[in-house]
Amino acid sequence: MQNRYALDKDPIFYVTVACFALLATGLPAMLGQPRFLPILQAVALTIFLAIPLRQGNLKGALTVIFLWLALSMLLLGTLTLFFSGQMERAFEGGFLHRAAISEWYYAEATLPASFQAQPVARIIEIAGIVLGSLLTWGLVGAWFLMRLANLAAFSAGSLLLTLQNPFLIVIALPIWSVLQIVGGGGLVALLAEPLVRGNLAAGVQRLFAERRVALMLFGGLFVVGILFELVLPGFWHFA
Repeated sequence: MQNRYALDKDPIFYVTVACFALLATGLPAMLGQPRFLPILQAVALTIFLAIPLRQGNLKGALTVIFLWLALSMLLLGTLTLFFSGQMERAFEGGFLHRAAISEWYYAEATLPASFQAQPVARIIEIAGIVLGSLLTWGLVGAWFLMRLANLAAFSAGSLLLTLQNPFLIVIALPIWSVLQIVGGGGLVALLAEPLVRGNLAAGVQRLFAERRVALMLFGGLFVVGILFELVLPGFWHFA
């Protein structure tokens, strides 16, 4: 018997995901659309994420979300390096955020968009990633995740412009941002699965029974990233 064709097993599917990640990120960013950017990313990502999740293919779903995050962040960071003025328009208060990032790094001011600077907004963000993923097929969670990733990429590109050394990306993109994005990405994929597969209650039970290790791993990375953000920014100065 021939094997049944599965879209989420086809390499062309992941090539398509990559193309849409670049298109959904690059187009609104270059047009300077701060609201449309994360909306378009979240809608497209949710659609692609649902395809492997409907088949119970968590590996495929994680591949989708991390491929999307890697390409979109790489593109935004690169665009910021070459078109910094245009990228400022793609983020609300982009010019002020760039200035605040430099002030934090060189003058030891408060890290912008952090828990210390915006505690209520960050708590809402965490709730959005967790509950939003669970209750909306991952759509709201993806929106909060993309806002987090986009701002991290923009901040990294902005700081690299002042550091003038692309190899210092490990400094410009701090460890707490990486951990939160990786942990948040995994949580979005995991928590979207119950509703995508059709039964929230049974899906949540299956999540804790079958996906417990993955849930603890990505949840742990997310929490450690938050804790690092509370402690490390005051010491994260290497220039």
